[in-house]
Amino acid sequence: MNIKKLTFSLLILLFTHASFGQVDVHASATKQVNEMIAFYNMRDIPKYVDYLLPVYYGNENTYKEKFTETWERILKQDTDTIKLVGLLKLAKSENQYQALFHINFKSGKSYTIGVSEDGKTWSFTQPFSEKMKFSQLLEIIPTLDHALAESLDPKFGKRINYEIGEIISPFKFKDINETEISSESLKGKVVVLNFWGTWCAPCVKEIPELNKLVEKFSGENVKFIAPAITTTNETLKNSFLPKHPFSYDIVVIDGDEYVISSYPTHVIINQDQEVIEIIKGYSEDNIKRLEQTIDDVLN
Repeated sequence: MNIKKLTFSLLILLFTHASFGQVDVHASATKQVNEMIAFYNMRDIPKYVDYLLPVYYGNENTYKEKFTETWERILKQDTDTIKLVGLLKLAKSENQYQALFHINFKSGKSYTIGVSEDGKTWSFTQPFSEKMKFSQLLEIIPTLDHALAESLDPKFGKRINYEIGEIISPFKFKDINETEISSESLKGKVVVLNFWGTWCAPCVKEIPELNKLVEKFSGENVKFIAPAITTTNETLKNSFLPKHPFSYDIVVIDGDEYVISSYPTHVIINQDQEVIEIIKGYSEDNIKRLEQTIDDVLN
């Protein structure tokens, strides 16, 4: 056999081996996602949880038991099932196999992602809807291949994001009374953004305390703005605000244009338009932290 033929034979062998390896990974991922789905549909929750990523229960057996018990209570009267549609994409990132599956769940298009270190044993995310942002998935799987964003979240990397120490992207809002508020006009002021929604119970609960902050800093160089999602000016003015007066300047935004993973989220911006603090969630401690941060920036 001459050198050319030998080389060609070796290439064919390598290609065949690689192809079969890929098929094995595909097959093992598909087999195990089907097993996970079957346990969910049979309401065998302990076995279903065994297939989930340990991040959901902190990789602790005690929390895993509590997590399982919680799911058993939630699903006791639930009859929804999961149906596998198929594998959308197989990727490899940082020596980790990743498989994106399209599923039907709760009458809508949903997904689950499997990860494996060896291509044989897989763990999966819980089902998530097509509305979930890729940045939220990265909080669950930090090693997730960004190429998967093409299928899951085409806006990934294009949204407005706030990070401590970074200068904000310029903005131009109109409040519910059609008054324009721009970042350009607020240079030299401390700006406090409160991302919230009328449907968010913690957001509504903290409004009276936020109103007290507006009152406290009324004579200071501070602008309080409340970007609201999934609502309208009319709903706010006619239904919500008569019951829940809010002293912030309220602006309605498209939440899909921002990287905000939880509500409420407070973003504090200094006089140079640099983000100096981000506070997520409501608690008395968080309100005190917000107040102290504003005090610190002013002084």
